[in-house]
Amino acid sequence: MIQSHHLAKYVLFLLLLTPSGSLTRRQQPNVPDLTATDPKTGVTTPGTKLIIYNSKFSPDSIMYLSGLEARETKYIGPSALQIVTPYLRPGTYQLQLKSEEATVRSTVTFTALPAPVDSEIDVIAALAEKGNTAAAISGLKNIAKSNSDYQVRAFAHYQAGQIYFAKGDWWRWGGEAAAIFEPEAGRAVQTAWRYRLANDESAYLLPVDNDPNAPLTLTDWTVKYDITENPEPRFFRGLVNARYGNLEKAKVDTDFILKAEPDNASYRALATYIAVLLGDKSQVRPLAEPVTDARALSLLGQATYLSGDITGAQSLWDQEARAYPLGASLAYWAGKKHFARGHRRVAEALLQECVTMAPHSKEAKEASDLLTSMHTPGP
Repeated sequence: MIQSHHLAKYVLFLLLLTPSGSLTRRQQPNVPDLTATDPKTGVTTPGTKLIIYNSKFSPDSIMYLSGLEARETKYIGPSALQIVTPYLRPGTYQLQLKSEEATVRSTVTFTALPAPVDSEIDVIAALAEKGNTAAAISGLKNIAKSNSDYQVRAFAHYQAGQIYFAKGDWWRWGGEAAAIFEPEAGRAVQTAWRYRLANDESAYLLPVDNDPNAPLTLTDWTVKYDITENPEPRFFRGLVNARYGNLEKAKVDTDFILKAEPDNASYRALATYIAVLLGDKSQVRPLAEPVTDARALSLLGQATYLSGDITGAQSLWDQEARAYPLGASLAYWAGKKHFARGHRRVAEALLQECVTMAPHSKEAKEASDLLTSMHTPGP
């Protein structure tokens, strides 16, 4: 399912807007290598002006800091750009440049210094880690409502959404994910893959949009806008496309993510799942070593079920239930959505996962009813 980067619960609070992901460098002739930035440090709300130096800038150059687009990029000339930083949590960030379809990974860095709001966020993060989620959400909602910097507001909405997700409060999670994207926040928010992925996941999982193609369109945009080429947006796009029947497109994404992280259990599990949907059951094999990644256990269970090994699938889902009990609810919501879309095989595996993981839950009862209706002959 979709829970991999949420499993750390509130620890994820401090991970967004810090250096993350690798960037593939697609170097071309006459593409600039960044050489320096002035100043090298600054507070990033409401934004610090920087001068970026080189000798080959073009008027269409756009600057990013660890994947977040600058609030403004102004072309001064071939040797310099002036930018205004996006909001960044305290830490060191790598500069990246997009110019004439080329993407440049730079060794030049900028250090974001703490702003007063960062102290507030640190206190809220500590409350969340101690389990005082009500106070943490209240503090985040206050920041999201009153802070003058809309990029700080977006960060607060995202973090509140992460807390709701960890609690299994899916609708409030979806509401916070959608609230991230106020127009005033600008391109740094619109192009940040973690923000976009949270919204993609909720739009896919919850029946908030009657357009069946919306999840596919959203995931395409997320991959397109992500300058870091982080594997996670492609993982999710591959999963959604696989479940919607776009298997060859899904396989392209799994090839990409496995090349980036060949030992990632979730990525290998997605490849197995897609192979089974394509009719190749040979990829389903007994685990050579213990798997603790709940997302991998979920997908391997679905692949095993679809291959005809119901007992093996139940064993994997039992392991998932111990690793991540909320996975049963996520499987139910996804199964319900694919049932409505007519994706019979995909829906059946997801609904069976819910029943296996949490057989006495209300959602399992509803999943069982859907499964019964699926196998009941019509009039």
